[in-house]
Amino acid sequence: MIKPIIMLICLSCMVRASAQQQQLNDPRYKKYAGRYGSSSGISLFEDGTYLLYGYATLVFGTYRFEKDQLLFSADHQELFEVFGHHNPSLAKNTRINFVGFERGSRTFAQLENDSIRPVFNEDANCFSSPFVYLNTGKMQQFRLSTIPPEFSRSKISINTSWTYINQAGYNDFIFVYNAAKRENEDFAAMILTTEKGEVIKLSNYGGEEGYLKQKNGKDEQQWKEILDMKNQYDQDKKINSNIIYANQHYNTFAAPGAVNYLFNKKQNLYTARQANENKIHYMQNQYNDPTYLRQYQKLAPHSKNKFNLDAIQLGKSLFFTICGEGSNLSYHYNGFIEYKTPHQRPPVILQPVKSQNQNK
Repeated sequence: MIKPIIMLICLSCMVRASAQQQQLNDPRYKKYAGRYGSSSGISLFEDGTYLLYGYATLVFGTYRFEKDQLLFSADHQELFEVFGHHNPSLAKNTRINFVGFERGSRTFAQLENDSIRPVFNEDANCFSSPFVYLNTGKMQQFRLSTIPPEFSRSKISINTSWTYINQAGYNDFIFVYNAAKRENEDFAAMILTTEKGEVIKLSNYGGEEGYLKQKNGKDEQQWKEILDMKNQYDQDKKINSNIIYANQHYNTFAAPGAVNYLFNKKQNLYTARQANENKIHYMQNQYNDPTYLRQYQKLAPHSKNKFNLDAIQLGKSLFFTICGEGSNLSYHYNGFIEYKTPHQRPPVILQPVKSQNQNK
């Protein structure tokens, strides 16, 4: 019974791949490929992918032709992502780094049997990451929830309260919230031929004027940079996204290779072979230094449900941060070790030499 199922799966994949290849044979992919816009705009690639870019915006996705329209779909980002690690240095306690929860919508967390609490206080501002929360004991389960913005289709189409079961007994976590953005929503476009050249008009971005296609040879350096970003993005997609490596302050790095790192099983820690020689550099650059790395494994959600805030009695926010009056009460990460430069030797104080006329 297994072999026929495998054959059906393979046949289905072959059919989808064939349909995609037939679509890419459409000469319009090559004809309209290029960069539209200047400091902001969209780039179309011959392989049916695109890059929407602008201020604080960098979104990759795929597009297809449907009659005279182009239909765009951003690469999927999960609403929440959770990564866990066994950290012996924490003993029986738990540490959580909240990433992206300060952006966009209101977000909530329920840790173990605690009440559901906003991650940040209402009207929070003056954010300074990392946001690391310490919890006594280990968590058997936890829940992450959000209220998506009005423009987001996810408000209707998906459940926004995700429950996780910590079966592996992790005690060091990275919680990621991928806030909904307008540029991540599906959109459509049309390409029009004008006196100035081809113009692409997007349904949700770029205004009425649209973006003019840049001519070949103009700003070749920018086009090269865009192609480099695309190549890097394509390479990153091939990497196992279920595992990430981070230092003690949750800055992420590439996987540590055996040539440059040693693994300590007892500490569950990768240490650079040059750690002793790099002590001063590490102390001066603790957030950006990859001397000590931990491996975090992605957890799949146990269930996804709708989130009804009206039926919930909320607790106090996990983090409080505000500008101006009351800012002295705001959260500040205290995980960095204070570095003091080596003291200089005290100056030598010479005793005055007694003259022969002084009394002995």
